[in-house]
Amino acid sequence: MHEDTRTMNVQVQLTERALHSLRDIDGVYGSFLLNASGELRARDLPAVFDDQTLADSGARIAHLWEVISDSGAPEYAFLEFSEYSLFLRRVGAGCLCVVVPAHVNVLALRLASKWVARYFEPVAHKNTLIS
Repeated sequence: MHEDTRTMNVQVQLTERALHSLRDIDGVYGSFLLNASGELRARDLPAVFDDQTLADSGARIAHLWEVISDSGAPEYAFLEFSEYSLFLRRVGAGCLCVVVPAHVNVLALRLASKWVARYFEPVAHKNTLIS
């Protein structure tokens, strides 16, 4: 196996593990990562959340995050829908999105998402997934 391929496989495994770690919080359905333009960069979600749905939603979420962050990015945003809620957190120029039930432990989610966000910060960890 070529060295670049091994490095890429290790990076993908670490990315999947980082996102999957959010499921340790009771009720978390899964998560995904968007770059600044809303393109899907990584995911850990059940099949009911298909790639097309995420692609359609990505640009809207990125635009919403841009509007929310207009006067300085908040630590996180919490959007409530009828069947689930969406927790958003800035990651570099992109956004970590976590799909949760309406009643989730927000403190635990904030702490866990902070750790995951640090993994994906491109400067600190030279991770190019969100660029």
